[in-house]
Amino acid sequence: MKVNKKSISFLGLIGLSVIVAVVFISTPEPKNNETVVDPPKARSEFFSRENVQQRSEYIHQMLANPSTDEIPINIRELENQFAQELAFKANLNRLRMRAAGTDSKNAPSLLTWSSLGPNNVGGRTRAVAIDVQNENIILAAGVSGGVWRSSNGGQSWTKTTKSDQLHSVTCIVQDTRPGKENVWYYGTGELVGNSTRSPGAPFRGDGIYKSTDGGLNWLPLPSTQVNNPEKFNSPFMYVWDITINPNSVNDEIIAAIYGGIVRSTDGGQTWATVLGNSLYEIGNNVDLNNVTAIFYTEVYRANNGVFYATLSNATNANTLSSVAGIYKSIDGVNWTRIITYTNRVYRRTEIGASLSNANIVYFLSDTSEGHRLIRYNNSTGAIDDRSVNLPDGTDEEIESFDSQNSYDLFVRVHPADENIVFVGGTNIYRSTDGFATKENVQWIGGYNPDEEGDNNYPNHHPDQHDLIFLPSNPNVMISANDGGLFKTNNNLASPVVYESLNNGYITTQYYTVNMSQSPADNFAFGGLQDNGTILSAFGGNNNGINLIGGDGGFTASTRFGLNYYTSFQNGQVYRLTLNRNFALSSFARVDPSGAGADPSQPILFINPYVLDHNNGNRMFFAGGDFLWRNRNLSQIPSGLQTKTDVNWERLERTEIASGSISALETSSDQENILYYGTSAGQVFRMDFAHSDGYAVTEITSDILPSGGYVNSIAVNPTNADEIVVVFSNYQIKSVFRSTDGGVTFEGISGNLEEDPTGMGAGPSVRWVEIVPKTDGVTEYYLATSVGLFSTTALNGENTIWLQEGEQSIGNVPVNMLDYRRSDGKIVIATHGNGLYQSQIQGVVPEPVIPSGSGLVVQNAFPNPFTDNIAISYTLPETDAVRARVYNSNGKLVKTIALGLGFQGENEIFWNGTDVSNSPVPPGVYIIRLEYRGEIKAQKVIYTRE
Repeated sequence: MKVNKKSISFLGLIGLSVIVAVVFISTPEPKNNETVVDPPKARSEFFSRENVQQRSEYIHQMLANPSTDEIPINIRELENQFAQELAFKANLNRLRMRAAGTDSKNAPSLLTWSSLGPNNVGGRTRAVAIDVQNENIILAAGVSGGVWRSSNGGQSWTKTTKSDQLHSVTCIVQDTRPGKENVWYYGTGELVGNSTRSPGAPFRGDGIYKSTDGGLNWLPLPSTQVNNPEKFNSPFMYVWDITINPNSVNDEIIAAIYGGIVRSTDGGQTWATVLGNSLYEIGNNVDLNNVTAIFYTEVYRANNGVFYATLSNATNANTLSSVAGIYKSIDGVNWTRIITYTNRVYRRTEIGASLSNANIVYFLSDTSEGHRLIRYNNSTGAIDDRSVNLPDGTDEEIESFDSQNSYDLFVRVHPADENIVFVGGTNIYRSTDGFATKENVQWIGGYNPDEEGDNNYPNHHPDQHDLIFLPSNPNVMISANDGGLFKTNNNLASPVVYESLNNGYITTQYYTVNMSQSPADNFAFGGLQDNGTILSAFGGNNNGINLIGGDGGFTASTRFGLNYYTSFQNGQVYRLTLNRNFALSSFARVDPSGAGADPSQPILFINPYVLDHNNGNRMFFAGGDFLWRNRNLSQIPSGLQTKTDVNWERLERTEIASGSISALETSSDQENILYYGTSAGQVFRMDFAHSDGYAVTEITSDILPSGGYVNSIAVNPTNADEIVVVFSNYQIKSVFRSTDGGVTFEGISGNLEEDPTGMGAGPSVRWVEIVPKTDGVTEYYLATSVGLFSTTALNGENTIWLQEGEQSIGNVPVNMLDYRRSDGKIVIATHGNGLYQSQIQGVVPEPVIPSGSGLVVQNAFPNPFTDNIAISYTLPETDAVRARVYNSNGKLVKTIALGLGFQGENEIFWNGTDVSNSPVPPGVYIIRLEYRGEIKAQKVIYTRE
């Protein structure tokens, strides 16, 4: 059977990924007959081409200035500079206070932060290189995780990018000349894959950095820095690749950047364009968005000293460049075009050659008509098109080659044999005859060719970005991909055996995080970009446990543990339970089947949902244009892999006119209040959120930014009338507080805004938490694109926010945080350096749940009923509850519940159907509840309209 993961339901990732090796203290002791289920085995891609675009659109919507619909040019550098100025002012203020002798009394207390890993899971990695002096020294970098250095072959790592430096790295190279080996360079700026496809929208690049001490410390090259950061005025914002001329007496660097190829002979002090569009020479007063330019470039130096470069004919203006093609040069200055791109759109082209025969060079291109592989002989000029032998799906055992529109692409040649060629896209394929035939092609990485195996190739990860070979043994190879770094000791084996080098290489990119809310649990879990949902235990080795795959979304846990909720892209939510034997004891997909029906108001790529703080079986789900509510999740049968209708109801009065519901939160001590916000800037309050009599009030204030993206709402756990609303867009005011339930608001962004209007280089604020303490102080925490900030003294627009973890977290984007009231544990999720943890002292604990001493059942309502009937009951402790329906003759009609009931109030529903889901005859029925040997029964009457 042909393997085609794009045609297989994504839901099967549960089967691959739910592997848990953490002691769940809160889970009941296993019994000898404890049920263990086999997870489903179907597989699917982690990261389809459609998901790249959906993720890009989601990020753009969340961050773009709503007035211009653009992410500000070079905002990453701007906001980093802004954050450094904030830190300077804060340190200056501390010095002044210390000099005045008021430091101990008035200086706010900041938390101490430490990494929570995951140490064993890496993030998207485009750059990796081995030190020519010592092959145990490896430098690697994540596209938002900075440069990391290992001195023991990848067994451990140290981050060498400073906390306040740009962490986006796309390529890295060493000066290999004798006496110059301690000089390294890295380039920044991911033009495809990190943000939207428009060249004006990505915002990560900031030129080239240089190290003179073997990669231990880095400084930017001033010539590549932006002179006027308000504009896209430097092609060095997006550096595709860098190479060195080891035969030159000068410090010669050749870089492939946005628009063309540039060259420096003085170590990067000055540059000249040698090929392509001369954007560097234009000057810093021109917006490069308005200049037609080549989009993809590449440069490569073969072992015989010949330079090769590629220029795409794809441009930022959707026109075709006349200078596009493949070039070669013997001096890096004068270039000859050897292949001209015609008849199709050429995007990215990668280059590879062998050390054993540097005259044989391979060029792998992503084009509008598929992929093209060219074998070029430099000595004869022969050009051999071997594209037809790339995997195309015609072989039942090999999936089609896919680079996801140039997102993941490389061609590398075995150093000892020019006919052993590796190509990378979502997967890695190896040919032993240079792709001269299809017969000698083998699938050796990425997804798993074995339909019955796990989704990933064993000990590997999809979405390939580079391969490098060990100098002492070319059969030893390191693979860089969206899962970090992996090594094989024999790249010629069948199958290839990999081992992970993610041993403290912490470059994972989190979207979300959640503390397990049970005091007995000792872990957090969150959703990551292209790495699923990972569970991280406190106090251990900081290794993460993968729960499900995909682009991980929101997570949640009940107050009592036991049920854990995870999700991946487009709002697919799963309920998981796990036993003490670390096996999956049950799972069920629980998101509502009717949500997101209006394509103009879709479910978001990373879509929010929330459990009621006071009822672990009640969930509210953002369904695009409506909120959906489920009042008893435990009635959803285990084992489902499809959306469900069980107990879901669309809350008609929550409909929004435009945009999608983007944030929601429930109250805690004051029950049954819910706030929600939208991607179009509206904010609403729902009272009596648990009942059919819920009431919705729009509380959008005139002072809130029009059209902003509401990314987070925090509700004070001890006062439901105090809320803080966060807008994540750039160049608008970001943070607002209400103390009267949304009747009035005031801005509290304070010093996080460069300009009182919200314009300027202030960061994107992503998340907020309110932490009341037993000493009467309330702490407020903000997750932002330049780190974590806190304050204990709100003062309207004059609020001073202080940076947390300045030397640990630094300026890495923080997307979310969560804390636990039972013990004050707090965790933050960064987009590039994993999780960080700390401890807040004196947090106001959860209120005691009034629950009585036994099973208490209230009268069923409505009774008689025609559609649904609800029975409310209260439990003294969390445990299993069974509910069965009998007819008037005492015959069992249906078991309607067999799952967890939580301490406190619960509900069970029956819709008048039997075990086959057919309507039962009208009449009298008995609903019997069983809990810990107690049995309570109620008579109900079913009628039909």
